[in-house]
Amino acid sequence: MPLFVFLVLVGLPLAEIALFVETGRVIGAWPVVGLVALSALAGIWLMRLQGPATLRRAQAAMQRGEPPVAEMLDGTLLFVAALLMATPGFLTSALGVLLLVAPLRRLAARFAARRFAQRAHLHVHAAHMRPGPGGPIIEAEDWEVDPAPDAEPGNDPASRRLPPGRNDD
Repeated sequence: MPLFVFLVLVGLPLAEIALFVETGRVIGAWPVVGLVALSALAGIWLMRLQGPATLRRAQAAMQRGEPPVAEMLDGTLLFVAALLMATPGFLTSALGVLLLVAPLRRLAARFAARRFAQRAHLHVHAAHMRPGPGGPIIEAEDWEVDPAPDAEPGNDPASRRLPPGRNDD
């Protein structure tokens, strides 16, 4: 993982700069600037267009009683594609355009879902809950503790965490 992070943070910008220089040598500097600006505008337009559409698809899935997992993954990848296109660079824009192709986006979504499932850890903690009129009711207690000076002899720090009126002596 550290090698991947290094390659993304250092290698990608270096590759983008090299590609800018070579492309500028072939077609000129101003056409390169124009292509980068056009790609950024297309990415911004895509973000504005796909955001509400993905939200509508997710809401429709929820109304059908289905979890909107596919719609959310699709929307997330479309957002990533738009961000990649809005980022100055030919490689990032090319990756963004590839994510616009639906079969490639579904392949990336399956890969991401598998990776997430492999790394996910689920921790369930039981709590004292009971049903209530507006949802579950969680019962708990709290108390304030007056900090006692640590310099006093016989002052046990653990006893300061007990609620008032409770002594284990």
